[in-house]
Amino acid sequence: MYDWRDAHLTFSVFILGGFFMDAIVLKQYCTYLKVKYVGIAQDIKLEYCTDDEHIILNLIRIRKPMRNIGWGSIILEEIVRFADLHNVQIRLYATNVYGSDLQRLYKYYQKYDFILIENDNDGHMIYYPKNISN
Repeated sequence: MYDWRDAHLTFSVFILGGFFMDAIVLKQYCTYLKVKYVGIAQDIKLEYCTDDEHIILNLIRIRKPMRNIGWGSIILEEIVRFADLHNVQIRLYATNVYGSDLQRLYKYYQKYDFILIENDNDGHMIYYPKNISN
């Protein structure tokens, strides 16, 4: 049986009871996702912000023939598990630049426990990591 933690450990360094995270680890993880989902994901963009140590989810773009059948959700779930493992927040800005309905996007991300920052008018959402046991 495949255990998602095995794949994530390839990109993680276990230090002092926790997993180390930096921009290099996140870049390697993003490359891993692009290779794993080649032919499905057109692009995946993640950034690591060192100011207060969080992941910025800039883009998950699924190829047109593969849209609306769950691939975006699968990739997002994997990114969320990675954030849980590393105990790091994910931040994003939901936008209608690609033609999506903002209310629909908010509901979609809220299914994955992202919280809309109500005082922002720019679609800022945050995922707070959950404690997981190995």
